[in-house]
Formats: sequence, structure tokens, C-alpha cells
Amino acid sequence: MRRVPAHGAPDGALGRQQAGREEYDLKHVIVGFCGAQNEYPPFPGQLGCGGLVLFSPGGRIAVPKTPSYNQIGLKAWFTADCAIATLCDEDDEGDDEEDVKHRLYRNMNELRLDLQNGGVGVIAAKEEAQSKNPTSTSVIEKEKKKALGSVPRVGHDLMDEEHEHCAALFQQLEREPSVEVFEALVREMQEHFEHEEQLLKQTGFGSASPAGLSPLITHSQDHKRIITTANAMLEAARAAARVKGKGGDFASVLRGGAKELAELFVAHATQHDSRYVEYLATF
Repeated sequence: MRRVPAHGAPDGALGRQQAGREEYDLKHVIVGFCGAQNEYPPFPGQLGCGGLVLFSPGGRIAVPKTPSYNQIGLKAWFTADCAIATLCDEDDEGDDEEDVKHRLYRNMNELRLDLQNGGVGVIAAKEEAQSKNPTSTSVIEKEKKKALGSVPRVGHDLMDEEHEHCAALFQQLEREPSVEVFEALVREMQEHFEHEEQLLKQTGFGSASPAGLSPLITHSQDHKRIITTANAMLEAARAAARVKGKGGDFASVLRGGAKELAELFVAHATQHDSRYVEYLATF
């Protein structure tokens, strides 16, 4: 998919861009076009906060909005993939019944209905496929095999040090499950996220992006999502501690929370922190 130049676009593309802005009150959009299926991927999309609006070749809005990364995490990428592939497939001529049978969705109407329900079908299909083919691991799944909470270095001393502190607390919580360690972990993550956002703002990360599309916005919103989840897990840990000795599986609750939170932390580092590595290297 290619970005449309400001001075011209194929097949009335700029008119469709304006129509989309007016119909859905979109203040800032990136418009790209696939002239052929081999032009996809990649595409210059903004999945972090808003998801994608997809237009059909005829200029009509085919999918009003795909789920965003901040809604469903890494599954947003697969959902967008599936939506675009379905749109491309439906536009192909000469599809036979065998081709249609092997699609995740038979047509766009089926896809739209599922997306209205949060993309449950496509997410389930992805998880089923992964369970049948465990060798096709993603980058995030490979990261999980490392020490709990361990993330790649970003080349900035303070950020790397804080990442290591968080990872150490994840591993301590796995070994010695306690509310006190969980509280220390959430505090450490909160402080790290605040320091990271301050650093990115001070260095101007994302300042050249169009308003509303800065990677810093997506980065900060993912921080908020993780901390909200962490606080909810901490409350669950405190509740489990109150019933400890009354049949409650206290250690399992804490270890389960540590594992789930570590997966979010690693996913964030892989998907977001990796984007500022080269940028900060210039300072």
C-alpha cells in the first residue's frame, strides 16, 4: 500500500479521502491504496489508538473501523490483515467454491458482523491455527521463553536499567508470590513509564508526526492500558490474600498475574519501545 501524494491520487482517491473524513468526522487520516494484492503488506496504518477504516475499490466504506491495538493487543494486526485480505478476495474475479470455503470469512458482510462483535471469530481462528501449528511462534511468543519480564535492550542506560529492575521483580514474584512484591512491581512499572514518557517528550520523539498520529500518543496510551490492568490484578491479589487459608489459591493468583502482566510488558517493549531505539541513538 502506498501513501497518496498531496498533489494527486489515482481514481478520485482524494475525493474518497474527503468523503471518509466528512462521513465519520475523521480529523486526521492516513490514506493508502492497494492497486494489486502483491502490494500488500506492508501498509502505513495507525492501529494503536484508532484502527483502520477500509474503502472498497468503488470508493464505499467497506469496514468502518477495525479494532485497535489498545483494544485487543497484537490481535489487532491479524484482524486488520484478515479484513484487508477479505476485501481483496471479494474483489477478485473467478473465485470458485473451494477458494471461498477456505477463507476465514466468506464475504464482507460476514466480516463486518464479526467486527461489530469485536472480531471474536477472527481471533478464535488465529488461536486455533497457532494451537495446531506450535512451531509458528511469533516474536512475542519467543520472548516469553526468556526469563519472565525480560526485554531486549534499547540502548539507553536508564531505560535498560529500569527494564531490568521490572524484570527482576517479575521473577521475584514468580519465586516468592506476595502482595508486597506485586505492589513493588506495579510501582516500579509506573515510575518507569513516567520516566520513559518524559524522556521521549524531551527528545521530541513523534513531534514531527501529524496531529493525532504521533507514536508517543499510542505509546502513552499503551502505558495507561498496562497500568490499569496491573492495578486490577493487584486488587485481585489483595482479595486473594484476604481469603488465604480459607481455600483460596493465593500463590496461583499471584503467579498467574505475574505471567499475564509480564506478557503485556514484553509485548509493549517489542512493539513500542523498539521504535525509539534508533531515534534515541542520535542523542
